[in-house]
Parts: sequence; structure tokens; C-alpha cells
Amino acid sequence: MLVLSSLGRFSFAEEPTPLRVCLLEDNLPYAARQPESGFDLETARAIAAGLQRPLIPVWVKHSRSIDELTESDLPLRRLARHECDAILSVPGQEAIQDVPKLALGRPYYGAAFELLGRDGGVPPRLEAFRERPVAVQAQTIADFVLHAHKVPVRTFFSVEAALLGVVQGEAEAALVWGPTAGWYLRTHPAVQLSFVTGYEPPAAVRWNAHVATREDDAGLREAIDTVLAQLSADGTLQTLMARYGIPPHAPFDSTYSLAEIEKLRQ
Repeated sequence: MLVLSSLGRFSFAEEPTPLRVCLLEDNLPYAARQPESGFDLETARAIAAGLQRPLIPVWVKHSRSIDELTESDLPLRRLARHECDAILSVPGQEAIQDVPKLALGRPYYGAAFELLGRDGGVPPRLEAFRERPVAVQAQTIADFVLHAHKVPVRTFFSVEAALLGVVQGEAEAALVWGPTAGWYLRTHPAVQLSFVTGYEPPAAVRWNAHVATREDDAGLREAIDTVLAQLSADGTLQTLMARYGIPPHAPFDSTYSLAEIEKLRQ
């Protein structure tokens, strides 16, 4: 009995520690609890596999009314309270500034407000729309950027409504959050819109995504960064982004900042 008891304790000790990732439960293209899907969830599975650890999704209810990137309801305080070990797709240092116990890993993809329109005939530069209205979601940075470029704006209360405004001829194009727009087009193939070829999002409307962990989990943070670099190198990340309609941007050299906003005011 002594031998069997010792073997049992040894076997238990050898089991890898699960990787717990906080995910919003109704937040596609990033995550959905029913059915279990989403870019962040699948990326978390790939990270856990690379770390040779089982994944435990920690599902968090949230408000669907929050759409602005910089006003998201990411469950950062749950991470700080040790309710999970990591959160994916965190848009830069500003997102965690009110939770000082957290730290970010290296950026692993970029996301931005993208220009969408009907196939062909839509110019790739915002300056070209001085006489043509562009649809935006209300209370987003896209609204400010278009006004700074002296572009007439048509305001809507969701990405979906802005895109349908273009379809219905209320605007020439839409400047909206790329991952949300891409997911909508992916799930509504009858909507004849596409991302404008040649458009380069200005720095004021783009962010880099990171994995957040607790500040004292440096080893885990470095291990996740290593796995993400491998997933990018072998094309896994790009495949997952395409699956959920997310424009496949590598991390940007420059991103949203007050300095970039000031440039638009000049």
C-alpha cells in the first residue's frame, strides 16, 4: 500500500498545470461559448498545445453594447485576481494601465479601422473622400480621423449598420473596426462589400495585440511569446485570422498614441 500510495502521488505531480485563459463568452470573432469557437479561443488552444499544457477556457459574461476597442470590457481584473493566467488580443499598454499587476508580451498581430466599399472604384486614401460620405460607427476614433481629413461622415450605431449603409447607398465607403467587419462579411456572404485594396490604416487607427499575464509570471509570458512566434512563422496564426475574417496584419511599427492624434490636428 505504501508503494501504491507513493506512485499515485508521483503520477499526480507529473500532470502538467492547465493554462487558464479568460474569454468573453459572446464576442466573435474573438470567442464564443456556444458553440466554442473564435480566433482567441483557437489561438489559446494552439498556445496550450505548444506549451504541452491542457487549456481551460474561463468564460466571462460581458455587455455586447461595448464596441470601441479602447473601451472594451476585457476581464483584466479577473486576471489580476488569479482567476485565469492570460488574456489574448489586448490592444497595447493603455488597455492595462489601470491594472498595474499585469504586463504584456510581445505583439503578435495588428488590427485597425479598415476601409471597406463595393468591389472596384473605391480609392485607398481617405483624402480622396472630400466630396463623398464615409460611414462610421458612432463614438469611435474613426469619426475623429475622418473629420480631421475633412471627409463628410454618415454615423451609425454598429459596424453592421455602417456596412449596410454603404450597401444601401447612404455612404461611399465605411471606416470601421476591421476584425468585426471581416467577421460580418464572413458570415454574410451576400453582402457585396470588401476591404479596399491598397488602403494602409494610419497609425491613429491601428493597434497591436498582445497577450496579458500577471507581471510576476515572466516565465509564462516568455514561453507564450515563443510559441506565438512559432505559430506566426508556420502560418497557423494567419490561417486562424482568415477563418474568422480578421485582416492579416503583422504587428505595426507605429500605433495609436496622443502624438499621432496631434499630427491629425495640424
